[in-house]
Amino acid sequence: MALLDLSDVVLTENEADLPRAFHLGGAAMLIVWDVPEPVQVPASLSVADAVVAPTASLRLPRQDGGTRLLWVLRRPERVSLRAVLSAESLGLNTELSLAGDAPLPAFDAAALLDDLERQAGATLVSTLLGLWSGLFRLQRNTTFLRNVKMLLRRLEPSPQPAAIVARAVDGLVLLQTPFPAGFGTIHAIHRVSPRGVERLKGQPHRSRLGRGREALHLLTVAEEAGEQSDWLVFTGPDGLQARTILRPDKKIQSLTAWLREHGKRAAGLREHLLMEMPGLTTSGDVASVEAQLGAPLDRQRVTGAGLSAEIACALSTARGTLVTGWFRDPLNLVAGVAAIGRDGTVHDLTGELRRFPVAAEDAGGGRVSAVGFAALAPAAGGAAPLLQPRFRLLLRSGAYHPLVPAPQSADPVEARAAALRAVPPQHVDEALLADVLAPVIADLHEKARAGTNEPRVHQIGQPLLRPKVSVVIPLYKALDFLRFQIAAFATDPWFRQNAELIYVLDSPEQAAEVEHLIGGLHLVYELPILLAVMERNGGYARACNAGAALARGEVLALVNSDVVPVAPGWLEALVMRLSGRRRVGAVGPKLLFEDGSLQHAGMYFERDHRGRWLNHHYYKGMPRFYAPATEERLVPAVTGACLVMSRPLFETVGGFTEDYVIGDYEDSDLCLKITAADRRILYAANVELYHLERKSMTLSSDYMKGVAWQYNCALHASRWGDRIAAIMNAQLRTSKNKRTAA
Repeated sequence: MALLDLSDVVLTENEADLPRAFHLGGAAMLIVWDVPEPVQVPASLSVADAVVAPTASLRLPRQDGGTRLLWVLRRPERVSLRAVLSAESLGLNTELSLAGDAPLPAFDAAALLDDLERQAGATLVSTLLGLWSGLFRLQRNTTFLRNVKMLLRRLEPSPQPAAIVARAVDGLVLLQTPFPAGFGTIHAIHRVSPRGVERLKGQPHRSRLGRGREALHLLTVAEEAGEQSDWLVFTGPDGLQARTILRPDKKIQSLTAWLREHGKRAAGLREHLLMEMPGLTTSGDVASVEAQLGAPLDRQRVTGAGLSAEIACALSTARGTLVTGWFRDPLNLVAGVAAIGRDGTVHDLTGELRRFPVAAEDAGGGRVSAVGFAALAPAAGGAAPLLQPRFRLLLRSGAYHPLVPAPQSADPVEARAAALRAVPPQHVDEALLADVLAPVIADLHEKARAGTNEPRVHQIGQPLLRPKVSVVIPLYKALDFLRFQIAAFATDPWFRQNAELIYVLDSPEQAAEVEHLIGGLHLVYELPILLAVMERNGGYARACNAGAALARGEVLALVNSDVVPVAPGWLEALVMRLSGRRRVGAVGPKLLFEDGSLQHAGMYFERDHRGRWLNHHYYKGMPRFYAPATEERLVPAVTGACLVMSRPLFETVGGFTEDYVIGDYEDSDLCLKITAADRRILYAANVELYHLERKSMTLSSDYMKGVAWQYNCALHASRWGDRIAAIMNAQLRTSKNKRTAA
């Protein structure tokens, strides 16, 4: 039986070539038909008496002005095939018949590529690798791989090598190869190896060398790095470039060592590689940070009597890079500041700089007046932080000075602290906070929270079988009041019989000290204590939520570590107020300063001179028995220093919101969530505790000296501003009605 039966061909041989068929790989067959003229619209293929899917087609221009038409289809198994090919725009058609048991001819690379325009060959290879290999499931078919390599050898008889010049982690290697400068955008990179066809995820970096040449670098995972049979295929609008991966003949140095040798001269390439690594392997983010610390750039600043400048802070996040610094310019030489992208793009930040006066340190170590600045530069890209973003001090002459900061911290907690201290608080207005600081602080805070795992739990003493109340107390550094607090709890009969005590240590470096201290206090008072040690500092809200997750009581008492009861019975009295018909969702007591004056008698909200909603404590600083503070009443909120509510309600409203920084506004946020759930907040006037306010928070310089409270205030107002206004307007109307009635 004849291989191909072309009995019904309409064309004569001088009008068009007869169609040919080849085995592409697997069940896929390739049909090729040359026609003598350009074909501007897709040609068609139909198969009689069979459903053939999928099918794909391609039109390739020939050097003689004709067109090579290609179809790929899955050949029906053991079924004769009769295909009708038609170039309707030219009025040409033909038929191809193939018996069900007839073998297909082997792939003929020369027949496919001969007489084609150069760009057409690149289009064919690009289509085979990028589309048809997946559509017909040929990525790992050995016949298909052999056919593709035949095409590549035909197109690139002597391919240039891509050399492995460095090794990173998880099989990641750095390839280097010469590349033509005239080749435009690279749309895709495929590796063709005995293991199959793979489209590489990494993006190449191209550096100009001059004389129409470039150096191309690419990070990729090479499972068997350096096989001579591995091909790299670069495709784009300007055609195709093919390379073979060169087997190394010596031990390859680490990427960190390679960066020490080459990174300082090619900072853009260095940044590109560092930002690429996290997207290519699970260990890439860690490897990127290690490489940056192991092969840092030299710090660059401007020093001199006539001009000096420095980048003080440059924190790279997914939402932008926070850059702060200063310059001293007595001769008025400075035009502005620019950020340098990893591709060499210059982003002029001059119009976005927020300027303020600062005292800077000159070359001699003295303090001089200078212009401070802050801006949000574009994000560097990549999952790992860029620890040394690059900048330029732009001069009016058109020249510039390079500016490179010292390596920034890769720890999101430390980086967040740096962001909170980056601009002196007195120079932070709403616009600077919202546009420059807040995006970076939010990103770093989110990363800091994401790095906090479940706490390590230690049970000291025999716990209550069925506690009614779970008392959750976060600890952070300040341990001065633990003895007094535990002693007060232990001498309260109702507390001992009904409450479990949970301490959550949010400064894990103190774990041994706290375990020893609590263990000793347990020996003295025999009060069972559950100690949960956070893996790392996660903040007040995260610590409270972690403690609440361990709670077994139906009621939660959220208490600060610097709160000490005045007398026994306080917890029982607060718990009792949760029952009744008033739909009380949370209750808080009267809190006193050390001298007996009022610290808290409920909370309310009031705008400051800038129009920001701030939290305020009723009657703060007034005498202990100030008459209005002795009245039990509903209030807009109570402080989280001592707040009692049901555990189911706490879980329903989602607990403490964790995106406030360090510890502030979480309590009023929780109260607003409770009132939004149609429950009320009660102030219990006859329950008293001492609150040594902010004794632990003063140990956090990030809060006391930074802008955390401004950030939290803005976040709180953006979330609850409308509800706060409604609550306070209702309070005002109630007060007016009472005065009118009186």
